[in-house]
Amino acid sequence: MRSFSLRASNIKQSGIREVTRRIEAVGGVNLGQGTCALPPHPTVLAAAHRALDAGHNSYTFFDGVPPLKEAIASRYGRYNGLDIGPEQVLVTAGATGGLECACKVFLDPGDEVILFEPIYQYHVRLVEERGAIPKLVRLRGSDWTFDVAELERAFSLRTKLLVFANPNNPTGKVFSRDELLAIGEACRSHGVVAVADEVYEYILGEGQLHVSLAALPGMFEHTLTLSSASKTLFVTGWRVGWVVGPPDILQPLGVKSDETYVCAPAPLQYAVAEALRLDDGFFAGLCDPFLRRRDRLCAALLTAGLTPQRPAGAYYVLAGYEKLGYSDDQHAMMGLIERAGIGSVPGTDFFPSERASGRPTGLLRFCFAVTDHLLERGCERLVRQSLEVSRA
Repeated sequence: MRSFSLRASNIKQSGIREVTRRIEAVGGVNLGQGTCALPPHPTVLAAAHRALDAGHNSYTFFDGVPPLKEAIASRYGRYNGLDIGPEQVLVTAGATGGLECACKVFLDPGDEVILFEPIYQYHVRLVEERGAIPKLVRLRGSDWTFDVAELERAFSLRTKLLVFANPNNPTGKVFSRDELLAIGEACRSHGVVAVADEVYEYILGEGQLHVSLAALPGMFEHTLTLSSASKTLFVTGWRVGWVVGPPDILQPLGVKSDETYVCAPAPLQYAVAEALRLDDGFFAGLCDPFLRRRDRLCAALLTAGLTPQRPAGAYYVLAGYEKLGYSDDQHAMMGLIERAGIGSVPGTDFFPSERASGRPTGLLRFCFAVTDHLLERGCERLVRQSLEVSRA
């Protein structure tokens, strides 16, 4: 019998990954897992080939290669409103690697971290891995807003970090400037560092504006901004991310990143550096393919009897299944796999408080960052599902 650590003995595979296995077993269409399947721009792939041909095969500096750090600093000046230099950039193994290192640097067992719910479950798991306690603040209503008084009550003398994604996964919420000002004021008044995961910063709906928390008055010194090439360049498997923040925080984060994974993949760092130098028109057009896919999926979900919530950003749709008659999220997810061959993710995977209480959320999450062919197959299956239900 193996003698695992206490935390390792409770490890379970992500529910999202489990959906992937089940949908593959029935030969269905996976609209659950958030792996962007859109092809990268040829310029991005060509940059990777050039980096490989140049022989960038050795370890890099633990904080990233200079061309990439400089390119990130330049892009943040042009898009995020941050006047920064390479010394304020740490390259990481994906944004997840950056968050893991932040948790290692800031958290001891018993510390507390404020998070908005619904939430990407890996954020919660990385906090719990350090023995810290998640304090959840609920996003509510059609615009997924929060109560400032509830946020204020979540702080205590044990609070070390506030972690949130903007845009949010799974809701697609884009935090407004006023909401970010409230978050910033709360963090400053309590001496807490905010960790803003902005990996979906370029994937916005019509009329939406991305505002970086770190760019607001007085917030750079209190904020770590996470992002990556994964969603921006459609290269989720490259694992090149970064943290932007004050050098006095990045220094210990860099040490922890070195201890954790040494460095991000060397040739791909150079490729991302070249890609981030593309003109502003390239980045402005990144959302275009997602808007079309969002509208197609929402229409199919509605036809199938679900009630989709149109997202303001990112590439997910939450949809209610109450009209289909399922008793809970898990049964709804399995029902769509069995009846339509469509993979989704139960809402409880993003609502830790509901999962703990055993209450259903009434929601499923669907991902539309898939190829046109796959999306069309999925939408056709959803429409057939609605016809079958109507005949029953």
